Amino acid sequence: MTLVSGVFLILDDISNLLTEMYRSIINILPNALEALIILIIGYVIGRLIGETVRLFLQKFLGLDKWLEMRHLEDAAFGIRISHLSAGLIKWYIYFLFIAEALSRLKIEALTFYLNIFILYYPRILAAATIFVIGLILSEWLKEKVVETMLLFKEFFGGLVKFITATIFFLIALDVLTVNVEPIYQLLYFTIGGFILSFSIAFGIALGFILKDELRPYVKKILKEISKPREKEEDAAD
Repeated sequence: MTLVSGVFLILDDISNLLTEMYRSIINILPNALEALIILIIGYVIGRLIGETVRLFLQKFLGLDKWLEMRHLEDAAFGIRISHLSAGLIKWYIYFLFIAEALSRLKIEALTFYLNIFILYYPRILAAATIFVIGLILSEWLKEKVVETMLLFKEFFGGLVKFITATIFFLIALDVLTVNVEPIYQLLYFTIGGFILSFSIAFGIALGFILKDELRPYVKKILKEISKPREKEEDAAD
């Protein structure tokens, strides 16, 4: 084989490779354009629906203002409920159109897993809704406890908030099909042990504080208890 023939063979291979690449691009170009158009449409529709949901919750229902009037606007970690709801729904629309675009590009594996995620996404919406309701309710209960004249009201308010938020969080996990039974058992033992320990400590502390005030009553009770016993002894004699 001469040098010239070798060069021609190399050029021929390069030409064949470029031809195949050109054909692949030509074949995929219509699908890529379709996918791009689908993504653009999905983006517009998602933004439109998300903004509609936000305005409905914020302006029509006045949800954010209602929470602000009750000092609950920071209950969901400072996130506005209208924005959170709009974002979740907007991304659901996005994922639907992304999955359709991937199917047009014939990316089967990624399309398959994305479709599974889309089927699971309503559970995410439900779980997020439950958890946010739990955060708002727990903050509201805490405020109600703090407003009372209860001793250690700040502590009990925080405890009520923690327990309520935890219960709703576990319910949200259950909606997501997460096995929460071990967490429930751990929570029962933890809260039960804490309440028992606190009750014992509180009772002892209260006894020390009120021992002088309670001494006359204790003596009176002991005296009343001892009277029947003295009568029985006198009768026996």
